[in-house]
Amino acid sequence: MNPNDTDRAREELERALGTGDPETIVRTVLFNAWPLYSNHYEFLLSAIATLPNSVLMRNPLLRIVHPMTAVLSRTSRASLPPVSPDEIRSLSPGQVDLLTLGRMVECRLSGDEKGSLAFARQLAERVSEVRVETRDRTDGPLWFYHHQIGSTFLAAGDTSRALLEFSTARQLACLSVQPDAERSALGRAALAHAVRGSLGDAERALSEATDQPAPSSAHANSTAATESAAAALISVDRMAEDLDDRLAQLEPYDSIELTWPFALLARTRALLARNHPDEALEAVRLSSHAHAAQRGSFASDVIAAATVEALTATGETGRARTVISRNTPREGVFTRLASVRLALHEGDFEAATRAIRAVLSDPLLGPGQRAECSLLSAWLEYARTGELDEHTAMQVARLGSKVENRRIFASVPDGLIEQASSRVPAATAASLSETLYGLSHVDVRPRPQLTRGERRVLEALSTYETTAAIAKAFDVSPNTIKSQLHSLYRKLGCSSREAAIQIAQNLHLVAADRQAGDPQGAGGPESAALAGGSWSGSSS
Repeated sequence: MNPNDTDRAREELERALGTGDPETIVRTVLFNAWPLYSNHYEFLLSAIATLPNSVLMRNPLLRIVHPMTAVLSRTSRASLPPVSPDEIRSLSPGQVDLLTLGRMVECRLSGDEKGSLAFARQLAERVSEVRVETRDRTDGPLWFYHHQIGSTFLAAGDTSRALLEFSTARQLACLSVQPDAERSALGRAALAHAVRGSLGDAERALSEATDQPAPSSAHANSTAATESAAAALISVDRMAEDLDDRLAQLEPYDSIELTWPFALLARTRALLARNHPDEALEAVRLSSHAHAAQRGSFASDVIAAATVEALTATGETGRARTVISRNTPREGVFTRLASVRLALHEGDFEAATRAIRAVLSDPLLGPGQRAECSLLSAWLEYARTGELDEHTAMQVARLGSKVENRRIFASVPDGLIEQASSRVPAATAASLSETLYGLSHVDVRPRPQLTRGERRVLEALSTYETTAAIAKAFDVSPNTIKSQLHSLYRKLGCSSREAAIQIAQNLHLVAADRQAGDPQGAGGPESAALAGGSWSGSSS
């Protein structure tokens, strides 16, 4: 590889193209790969585009750089041709580096997260253990390797490992002769911080990035997509006034950049915070049709979480549970947080508790996800008891007084915020109100408080077909059952036994043994009437 003489690299490629011999062109490109990529990118692409497919298939590194590869890989898995040991031995150490890099990128393009991570670790090991003189020069590709390794971990949702790689890439970029090297590293670091919810760090990195020189043609699209996604995520978490402008600058739904899941995350978060779940589902549909998302990947986590939250908001909780079951046990942190909200909407407090514990057990959790988990825990306390203790109320008020948490407060009911405000000092309540001003909150149907008699009748509806049969089973008059049914329907907001049964199941008002069809339950009618935990109503 000829790393530093960029003019000579171009001249050699021009002479090779003049011969018209594909093999000569291939040898010249491989020998001058880095200077051509970093300084003559458009010319490199035009040269590779002249090569026949049979030649490209024997040279996977060049096939990856081919301008059509990214488009063709968008909706299909990587089909990497095998590289024999003899072929590997014929390459220089620097060319093996580039080959490993290229295979990592092709896997990433096609949504093969596992494959891309495997090649990323392989490249990181080579960088650490195999010395290559041309790689470690200031005009060499070492900064770019760390940048791309970090980008692969970022695309997989491992923001902690990604930030370490971007930090190294930036330190090397400061020494690099490539003018856009530092900007590339800073932009990706800003995006990683934004996903974690470290908005101050994200904003500082983004500001430093945009102060750098304009990106070269090789990195123009990726830089624009990265910086716009980071800015949009910052804006949506703050529900800032410039949010619509930031969203308009995002890459299109069918973008081939690795940042497409982050753009989708920003779009769906904004739509859900503004109570537009149908539009969020449409955004998911458009992105899903344009990309392959491997099960258990970061992209699939973004898609599943947005789908669950949107379906929950539209009342389609059954479909939301189906989405969660399809992603278990490999669900990511965003899907776990969405499952907490679903459980809270349904009144399934045990499921909400389990999901919160699962989120908090993640050692790579960012500050944004921790804040969201704390708020959902407060919602769980409020849902269970109808109030907050002073410690929880103060915690909610502190979270709500930070502008970076405005979005997550749009997903909780007004009652929670009102309860928190009533339990904290007036100045703290005023700060909370000021920060959250202008937000619209989710409409969570209050869980009905049923008397013991109403609950007993509710649990009998799925077993007994008539009012008289229920009255006979409980040895009371039919008029008593009619009165309790009238009160029950009023509290549930319905007018038929079928609707009452469905609402009761959705809100987990009916004991598990009753839903299975046993009207008496394991402990008889009295124990069944008391089932349901903290939300059981007072005795009549």
